[in-house]
Amino acid sequence: MLRKLTLIIMLVYGITAFNTETKDPFLENNYFKISMDEKGRVIELLEKKSGKNLLIPDYKVSIITIEHEGIKYPVSSWKPKGKILKLKFDELEAEIDVKVKSKPNYLTFEITKIHSEKQIDKVIFGPYHVLPSDKIGQSIGIAYDDDTAVGFMGLNLKSRGGFEIMTRERFGNTAQKIDGGASLTGFVRDRSTLRIEDNWEQKLGQAVPVNDSDAEIVGAKFAMYCVPSESLTEVVEKIILAENLPHIKNGTEWNKTSNYSTSSKFIMSYNVNNIDACIDIAKKAGITCVYHGGIFETWGTFKVSEKNFPNGYQSVRECSNKAEEHGINLGAHTLTNFITPNDPLVTPKPHSGLVLAGITKLEKDISENDIELLLQDEMVRVAYHEPNIDKVNPRWREHMAVRIGDEIIEYTNATANGQLILKDCKRGAFGTKAVAHKKGEQVARLMSHGYKVFFPDINLQDEMAKNLAKFFNEGNLKRISFDGIEGGLANGHGRYGSDRFVKVFYDNLNNPNIVANSSDVTHFGWHYFSNESWGEPWTSKNFREAHLDHRIKVQKGLKEDLLPRKMGQFSINRKTTKKDMEWVMGLGAGYDAGVDFYISPNFEKINDEAADILAEIKKWEKARMNGLFSEEQKEKLRDPYTFYGLELKNGQAQLIFIESWAPEGGHASGLDESNTLPSQILENTSSAPISLDYKHSNMTTEPGLPTSSTWEYFCAGPKQKLQYVIRLPKVSKGPVTGVYLKVGTQKTVMPFTLEPGEYIVNEGTQTLRHYSENHQVKKEVILKASAFIVNEGKNLIEFDYKGKGRVAGPEMIVNFRTKK
Repeated sequence: MLRKLTLIIMLVYGITAFNTETKDPFLENNYFKISMDEKGRVIELLEKKSGKNLLIPDYKVSIITIEHEGIKYPVSSWKPKGKILKLKFDELEAEIDVKVKSKPNYLTFEITKIHSEKQIDKVIFGPYHVLPSDKIGQSIGIAYDDDTAVGFMGLNLKSRGGFEIMTRERFGNTAQKIDGGASLTGFVRDRSTLRIEDNWEQKLGQAVPVNDSDAEIVGAKFAMYCVPSESLTEVVEKIILAENLPHIKNGTEWNKTSNYSTSSKFIMSYNVNNIDACIDIAKKAGITCVYHGGIFETWGTFKVSEKNFPNGYQSVRECSNKAEEHGINLGAHTLTNFITPNDPLVTPKPHSGLVLAGITKLEKDISENDIELLLQDEMVRVAYHEPNIDKVNPRWREHMAVRIGDEIIEYTNATANGQLILKDCKRGAFGTKAVAHKKGEQVARLMSHGYKVFFPDINLQDEMAKNLAKFFNEGNLKRISFDGIEGGLANGHGRYGSDRFVKVFYDNLNNPNIVANSSDVTHFGWHYFSNESWGEPWTSKNFREAHLDHRIKVQKGLKEDLLPRKMGQFSINRKTTKKDMEWVMGLGAGYDAGVDFYISPNFEKINDEAADILAEIKKWEKARMNGLFSEEQKEKLRDPYTFYGLELKNGQAQLIFIESWAPEGGHASGLDESNTLPSQILENTSSAPISLDYKHSNMTTEPGLPTSSTWEYFCAGPKQKLQYVIRLPKVSKGPVTGVYLKVGTQKTVMPFTLEPGEYIVNEGTQTLRHYSENHQVKKEVILKASAFIVNEGKNLIEFDYKGKGRVAGPEMIVNFRTKK
């Protein structure tokens, strides 16, 4: 009985030893203390000043949990050894050492040793459910109210904030609002073995191993802190500096507190010929950055246009050096790890590091001319089948392509009836060479996306990031937007892939202190980003309404995530008014947010109010950057439906009411429910009906987004030849060239220049006829390719012509005819 009592006393002593400052205070610091029970469950997060347990009542969670083959295992027992928590997991016969250090403002937890006969796939910290939750910094990982902030932060790239997902999200999930409070969590994954993942937009994608120490779980390190909210930003910066995390500066100030992080910019396609005009218009608006929205001809190796930059990157540097003489820096836009099919990483010989999915083998030999592929494993069909286009915009249809050796093959459909067959194949696609292949050769889907691009695996992605850094170094550029950062998901490593691209890019910059933003905010990327700027101007004809709800809602999320703010992108063009500018600059001032403007160097020639518009930008931007607006004024300016003029007197900002306005409201856009094709061009009959009008205008909107339209055409009859008419309406202001149609993998570029009123007719043959406005044949061409073939049922047809960038081209009309 005495021995049993002694054991009980010893057990109680072991459990409570960490809860007493005189025994061992390494699970506490000046502000808070963590207590665990005998099973390693966190049962208390004690704020010392108030004496309050900040955990949600009755909540207990294993301090860490390990995962093996999808099954999670909590700590079963633990013991201290110096500053090490020795955590046992009896069910898996595993043990993990976690080194704990107490710092004045935070605690760190570092995994230093793992002993396990079985593979540990993941180690999860939390989720720790805490009470403070009025404000949530989702990406960086903070839950706080006006009094207290509790935070959880990964201290290196492998240490991931939040829980793992394979889909995109605008903000991270390190901190999340939950019933009664907030959740804080993090994890580290083993990345040393090949995995097959359903990720983002692709089934059965390959996630190849990482080639450095990030492949291992050991070395993962996290910080937990609990501090007064008034010192939150200061403490976060101290942690970053002490733990050697990225600390990007604008001048001498941290980019999270620098007002320059919010500065507005002009998005203009500068080059060696127009750089002076770009500088001139920026100076008139008081803008300090000119940013190129589409500088690259290819993504991957990042080639620039020889026409615009004759000496390549050196020509870019000449532009940036000239701009710096006027106090202006230059930037460039990219779509992170997207690879265009015209890049050397794809053509003429595809790189071995392109992401593969649904790997199988040829079931039989094929010649260089065969257009059907019989594959061995019908079970991988899910990787080859096109997405459900009824649920997504058909414009987002990706390249449907496979790789066999060094040949890329496009296909239109994957069918299965005990066998997997790829049909209507285009051999030697994207400049690769069509060759014969033997039974048993590997076949793999190339992961693609609606931007008509391919993706690198995690290791080729490193090379891409280095390529991009080389361009920024040699071009002397100072701003970047990691648009399309969700592309990092493509390599199967989740948001780690996105963050790794950003880190490798920065690690290879000569000067890392550049201004960066992103379409999404990630946990580790948070350290690099100076702001977040998203909101596209081309989704509404009304200057003020495009993504207005998003622009406003995101301001709160950015502020709580301790990020400087932007209102997103707007377009200044011939229709823009001075009132528009007063509205948007005032709204930005209300939120301490800058604005990014698409604008042309010839803006002063196309807009009668140009001088006033540029002057308004300069006046508002200067007042905002100099902090002239009071909190009362900012509150007024945050009303999006009332706007004001600005007068500056004796260094003070005065607001003058202009007007209130109401949204016009939107309506669904799509095909007009009409067929305007004259019967004398192509007859409309019950047995061979003419389709409704399909309409398209070429215009570059978001950088990298294809200008083409992809339409669904339903063929009511059996598989047959497609007939079509392409018209340029008489009211069009100019000619059109480079017209093309693509049906499945079949593509024809029309060898004509169409003047207004002219049209092209094909009646399902190899003959193309170009007609004048008065219906006379101007030219007749015999095509080398056969007529387009459409299948019974739904067909996807792509259409476009040569455009003029951000200037909208004329609306063209296309009609189709097939027999029932």
